Amino acid sequence: MRILELTPDHLKVAIKESSGHPFNFVPRFFEMIYPEKSIAGKDAGIMTVGAGKTIEAVVEFREKLRIETFVTMELRYARKKIAIIAVE
Repeated sequence: MRILELTPDHLKVAIKESSGHPFNFVPRFFEMIYPEKSIAGKDAGIMTVGAGKTIEAVVEFREKLRIETFVTMELRYARKKIAIIAVE
């Protein structure tokens, strides 16, 4: 997954199928992990990504994301860490 844009309340992502098989993308599996809590994505339905295809999706979170200096966050999908975001 490639993060295209990060704003205070949503995340725009491009999802590319890479294993040769279609799969289901579930926005509610996204989580932004802060040192003191986590914020989950809203349930916006399941999107099917066809074999060899790419889709763009907007993931909305249950709360506004806090983007502050000197805060390190983790972005996870289905409990797997996909990015560490550090604001300096």
